[in-house]
Amino acid sequence: MSVFGRLLRMTRAELEGVFSRSGNEEIPGEASPNDGASGQRREAPNPGRTDNEDPVLARYYANLELPYGADLETVHSAWRSLTRKYHPDLHSQDEEKRQVATELVKGLNEAYEGLKSAHGA
Repeated sequence: MSVFGRLLRMTRAELEGVFSRSGNEEIPGEASPNDGASGQRREAPNPGRTDNEDPVLARYYANLELPYGADLETVHSAWRSLTRKYHPDLHSQDEEKRQVATELVKGLNEAYEGLKSAHGA
């Protein structure tokens, strides 16, 4: 996956946490695909998420491309692998790519530190 593709995935995961809302909230002026014939809102199925997931931790796991609840050893392994793959020093020839890689690694580090503290390490 390219650096830009990775940035897109991390941005998407970030935005899902910001814009996630419960099934009962309505955005003014937004057409609701969940309105049935009776006008009642139905809960949209979301098999990848449970009600007891912390959205911040879910975003951290998504940034590290891990399933929610992965153990600390798996988190460390994923962080290390992704940091090696996207490290800014690997993209030093192109200034734009180096800046993007720097932002990616900052996000990976934030996710790793957040999950490490959540695991009590």
